[in-house]
Amino acid sequence: MDEPRVNLAWLYAITRYGYPPRIEDFYSFIRDAVRLGFRAIEIEVYGEDNLKAVEGERVKLRDFVESNGLRVVNVAGIFPQLLSPIDGVRERGLELFRRSVELATFFNAGLTQTDTFTPPIEFIGSKPYSTGIVFAERYRVKIPVGFSWRGFWGMLVKVMRECSKVALDHGLRFVIEPRVGETIANSDAMLRLIDEVGMDNFGAVLDVGHLNAAKELIPLSIEKLGDRVFYVHASDNDGRDNYHWSPGRGVVDWDSVFEELRKFNFKGYIAIDVGGGDIRDRLDDEVVQARRFIEDMGARYGLW
Repeated sequence: MDEPRVNLAWLYAITRYGYPPRIEDFYSFIRDAVRLGFRAIEIEVYGEDNLKAVEGERVKLRDFVESNGLRVVNVAGIFPQLLSPIDGVRERGLELFRRSVELATFFNAGLTQTDTFTPPIEFIGSKPYSTGIVFAERYRVKIPVGFSWRGFWGMLVKVMRECSKVALDHGLRFVIEPRVGETIANSDAMLRLIDEVGMDNFGAVLDVGHLNAAKELIPLSIEKLGDRVFYVHASDNDGRDNYHWSPGRGVVDWDSVFEELRKFNFKGYIAIDVGGGDIRDRLDDEVVQARRFIEDMGARYGLW
């Protein structure tokens, strides 16, 4: 039997250390992962300042990861400039993304990731993810004069294709995570984007918690995306609020999820994406419970 392909997601670092974590917190996160029984992690950089900090520490960080018996499987570069309507700003976002891809290569990750953010419409009051994941939030929006969804979609496709090419030039797969309230918010939008980008190295993060909160039928989501599911974020919730509990605590049918992953011969990593303010006081226990649950399910269904 292969070693379980289970890693600790960046949500742990966000929950414990804030967003984005300071560079010294990267080392704490690595220690946490070892303490909690992981052999692999993901890393995220947000914005230019955070990117510069990680670039400056990259040698020490890589040495620290390796000396602790870990590997980095995914490096996410999150730069809102990528989807700016202003050409020069968007080009700057692409340059920042290129640098984050170089970091992924430096850390020997096989995967890189970015975001599709909220659409460029006007939010009157609360905006998704402006202060993290907030439950039962109400949104009022206004469509700006001159906004064209088709025009924005065309730009999104072009940018994601450019990101895919950058990743491919570095030998990496590139993924997007559908998230509630963002431009790509569900598996059907993700599937359309994959088809229109048209790059074999471009695929999806199956974020079970987000999709379950969006009332998706997760096994059907996997059926739709098929072998373009390159990575999984595993968490559970009540199917109403976007909690990120340990798998088994909510309403997700995990047997059906793993049956579908087996059907498509999934060989990627499953990240334990457990966290949030509601479980901060018991975070470690939830994460360990989640790791054991996913390791056992993967073994039962022959994923490793």
